[in-house]
Amino acid sequence: MTLWPPHAHACRVCTVDISALMRLASDREIVTWDALIAANPDGGHVLQTRAWGEFKRRWGWRPTYWIAGAGGRDVAVLFLRRLLPGFGTLWYAPKGPGVLDPADVVEVLSDRRAMRGAFLVKVEPEIEESVADRASWRRAGLRKSPADVQLSRATIIIDIDRDDDELLASFKPKTRYNIRLAGRRGVEVTPVPPTDANLAIMYALMASTRERAGFFLRSQRYFTQCWALQAASGQGQLFFATYQGAVLAGLFATYLGVHGWYKEGGSTKEHSAMMAPHLLQWEVMRWLRSRGVRSYDLVSVPPSSQLNEDHPLYGLYRFKSGFSETITDFVGTWDLPLRPRAYAAWQLFGETSADRLTRRLRHELLY
Repeated sequence: MTLWPPHAHACRVCTVDISALMRLASDREIVTWDALIAANPDGGHVLQTRAWGEFKRRWGWRPTYWIAGAGGRDVAVLFLRRLLPGFGTLWYAPKGPGVLDPADVVEVLSDRRAMRGAFLVKVEPEIEESVADRASWRRAGLRKSPADVQLSRATIIIDIDRDDDELLASFKPKTRYNIRLAGRRGVEVTPVPPTDANLAIMYALMASTRERAGFFLRSQRYFTQCWALQAASGQGQLFFATYQGAVLAGLFATYLGVHGWYKEGGSTKEHSAMMAPHLLQWEVMRWLRSRGVRSYDLVSVPPSSQLNEDHPLYGLYRFKSGFSETITDFVGTWDLPLRPRAYAAWQLFGETSADRLTRRLRHELLY
């Protein structure tokens, strides 16, 4: 099935000299884009895939696909671009570039000719905070963004590359008990197809969770388009936990190469004593492992330096820490300002105004 037009990536207004460090991907490289992303030093991230880029095209972003030189090798990088009147073009690499060496971030961004026309470039590599070289990044013109785009700056990553007994033994006793309890009481977990009806049920579960937790929830159209496209691309799967035919909890998981992510989830208040979410996570880990996935990212917990009950993500941590208490802190979002005056105005009022307007008019987020 053809999901995208064959030349959707082309942006020939950005002419890059052949000696430049960053060039537009060729048509052949676009065809194998996801394999190139999975071959990056970080093992790839689902937010750098072609499916994600083309999905975000529907929501005001223009995906462009680049090959950059870093550390003596080629690195594939998806940059989303958006023209913001009065400022210029914003470039954003969601969870990219896919490098692990802090010096490689500077090298990827060194070719300013390729970024001609941009007033700001945002990056958020999955480099751990403990190895970040902030001083060298600042010397290269990078600045820590006042706010991270993705909520998953801190996360819990579970090694699922082990047998059931060993993996289960790594969880907290209470979590193991809840998983077994749900199974004994008749909760069943199954992967389900992304039909309109199932996607509507999943969104309703998220809306129910939102009412209890109070977080902002994007539109149903946004999520259903995203889930359907990622499932069609072989990078996403919807799961339901049911009891006597009733859906108690849902989870959409994404995966690329050896990595998997807990992307969205929701549950009802009814039958909370059945512990369906615990069994759901367990069965999703087993399903991913059977497909060659070796690590499962639970996504979004408080940074280890802010681990207290007042943090808005602490409730998520309380549940997720049952599977592992080890928090991985990433560097988060970093800015490369290319037009200082436009960037200053963007920080002062532009970004908050654009986000506020997007929420009010479209019930969406800017990024």
